[in-house]
Amino acid sequence: MIPSINPWDAEVEVFEQLTLVRLLKHAEPEGECLEWTGHANDGRHPQVKLGGRKGRVYNVRRVLWVLLHGSIPANRQVGLKCPCELCVHPDHLVLRTRSAAMKRVKKSLLSARRMAATKRAKSRLTEDMVSEIRSSSKPAIWFDRSWRLGNGTASNIRRGRSRRDFSADMLGGMR
Repeated sequence: MIPSINPWDAEVEVFEQLTLVRLLKHAEPEGECLEWTGHANDGRHPQVKLGGRKGRVYNVRRVLWVLLHGSIPANRQVGLKCPCELCVHPDHLVLRTRSAAMKRVKKSLLSARRMAATKRAKSRLTEDMVSEIRSSSKPAIWFDRSWRLGNGTASNIRRGRSRRDFSADMLGGMR
């Protein structure tokens, strides 16, 4: 239910149908998606005002999810399966955690460096150990066993999957 409406009200079902019709009136088919033509915050987040003049602005995807599927758990967000930024197609909506939603967001190089520095400060591995792993001809599994690292840690360091060297990054921009 939408928070401003009493769930025991007899007119809730009528309101839900009217709201669904009102929302879909502002969407136009674009391929397999329904693209929102109304207001969008930052040009990516469809919004609608419900409740008249003194009403409140709601995220259209959240309203659609509540109307069609019921309540949204506190630790979930409504996201999209498709890459279209303004899609409000009910079949394309999906619930996910914030961390799952953020995996699709590109990070700047500066953010990646800051996060890496924070992780490295807490790590048991020193920069000398990392450079020894990279320069040695010993098998990676030898380092994992002798230094009691997780399986594949030394291999991931050698391949550049972890402990990436940001000073040698030539892209200098978005990842």
